[in-house]
Amino acid sequence: MADLEEALEARHPDNFRKHSLMIAAASVIVEDGKLLLVRDTHGFWASVGGWVDEGESPDEAILRELREELGVEAEVTEVLHPHLEWKAEQATDGSGFLLFVYRLRLLSRDFTLLESEITEARWAAPADWPGLPMLPYVRALLEERADEWLATG
Repeated sequence: MADLEEALEARHPDNFRKHSLMIAAASVIVEDGKLLLVRDTHGFWASVGGWVDEGESPDEAILRELREELGVEAEVTEVLHPHLEWKAEQATDGSGFLLFVYRLRLLSRDFTLLESEITEARWAAPADWPGLPMLPYVRALLEERADEWLATG
């Protein structure tokens, strides 16, 4: 009977490790074999993207992020893939994020940067990426998917 009580206690919701999963969206915008990247105020480069707000779909979030960060409109042409990233090296609480990556087509190219978040935007070929500071998961994802994303861009 003690084994049963221990087993039930171990399965009580209060004894489970808590996990949190944030949802984010990122863009793949390709022109002439180059990917549109932005540099944030911390000096790191990435594609335009961000967290999905409450009540918002990832599709809506990526279009909002483009409007906010670059002042441009775009349309989703393809959902490339969801990518699950656990931030084990950054957090001990089991948190992570699910990243939806979208191929987009810009409807305008007249960028107006959101200076509180973005300091620069540029088109960068894979040969340029080694010289650009990026967070490790951003670099890994770009390098892993570059051939696929650029070949059909």
